[in-house]
Amino acid sequence: MKKYKSIREIDKDLKVLKLEAEISKQKANIDLVYIKRALSFSNVAAELIAFFGQKAIYARIGTQILRKFGLK
Repeated sequence: MKKYKSIREIDKDLKVLKLEAEISKQKANIDLVYIKRALSFSNVAAELIAFFGQKAIYARIGTQILRKFGLK
């Protein structure tokens, strides 16, 4: 625990704590904006399309490989 020798030291620390709290609030707001953008309909839809498109491509490649080796 810090021991203060004057009111000025207390005021200084209180100002620092207030600024740190404000910085934390701003960071939280920025994070919230990024989360909202990431979860927007267009981004979610694009991610789903990319995911299923990738699965379809892998399945097609796998099928072609199996055909070449005569396993299917």
